[in-house]
Amino acid sequence: MNIPLMDLKTPFRKVERKLLPKLREILSEQKLTVGRYCAELEEGIARLSGVPHAVSCSSGTDALILALMALGIKAGDEVITTPYTFFATASSIALVGATPVFVDVREDDLNIDPDLIEGAITPRTRAITVVHLFGKMCDMERINTMARKHGLAVVEDMAQSIGARRNNTPSGAFGDIATLSFYPTKNLGGIGEGGMVLTRRADLGDRARKLRAHGVDGPYHHQMIGLNARLDEIRACGLVVKLPLLEEWNRKRIENGLHYNRKLAGLPITLPKTDGSGDHVFHLYVMRLERRDALKAHLQEKGIASGIYYPLPLHLQPCFAHLGCKPGDCKVAEEASLTSLAIPVFPELKKAEKDYIVKSIREFF
Repeated sequence: MNIPLMDLKTPFRKVERKLLPKLREILSEQKLTVGRYCAELEEGIARLSGVPHAVSCSSGTDALILALMALGIKAGDEVITTPYTFFATASSIALVGATPVFVDVREDDLNIDPDLIEGAITPRTRAITVVHLFGKMCDMERINTMARKHGLAVVEDMAQSIGARRNNTPSGAFGDIATLSFYPTKNLGGIGEGGMVLTRRADLGDRARKLRAHGVDGPYHHQMIGLNARLDEIRACGLVVKLPLLEEWNRKRIENGLHYNRKLAGLPITLPKTDGSGDHVFHLYVMRLERRDALKAHLQEKGIASGIYYPLPLHLQPCFAHLGCKPGDCKVAEEASLTSLAIPVFPELKKAEKDYIVKSIREFF
């Protein structure tokens, strides 16, 4: 067999007939930026996430930057975040002039450890950016309680967790502001880059909407200095067409993840933590084991693609060397970088492919 880590072609074929005429219509009418489809996408994602304000933008990275700018995060401020995530979570903090302060992750789910957050708070701390890693939601109740106690804003980076729920509350509805990525490999992946800012607060929604278009408040009147971070209609249209399929795709991801958890139980592997309630939508199925590199090579020989997320924690990245972090500062994240391996979990996996993956892993041991 030849099984990719992610399959983008099959889901596109499901929407191709519906999508292509709409794209031709957009091109014929030449209404290309922040129009009907952007508005429809914003309304749909807002309903899904249980918040009243949604602002589409050009990428997940820009969504993070816009969220921090809307909160007024600036040079001299500190934002507490996780070292075990995609680079943009921390780079966005640096790009607005603030300092990322890295707090280690929990052993059980690799999300930011609430027990360590309070010890990292200083008089300069203004916010906490959490990441629902691989689709598994953080302990938002504890984090929100701590943030309120210290007067801090909470940013939810939900790039990997769209559609997830914790105690029946959707991902994106816990914090002051949340951000999404529609990068093609995400659970709701676009036909190019794309992102969104979500919030319950009207003031933050209004600021994010102005900031994504140079801070305009009327034609050629700039209330603040913003970005050129608008989403175009072509990419918005692709997401509008795909959105109705997200629930089914997430359901299949959860089924696949739970299947692996059952079939791989008993092996010397740390499996993803989930109760199957929808708190984990398996953007990635990441397991951990001591012989990670050997298993990866074994799977490659069997024609099974796998991936390492993430090979170097953010606190040890060369660009953050000026922060003075050193090996041992975030021990769980550092250990995870040496032991984590993602295997295919995309919705279109066939039963025979899942069985072959499980058989190949068991064969390795």
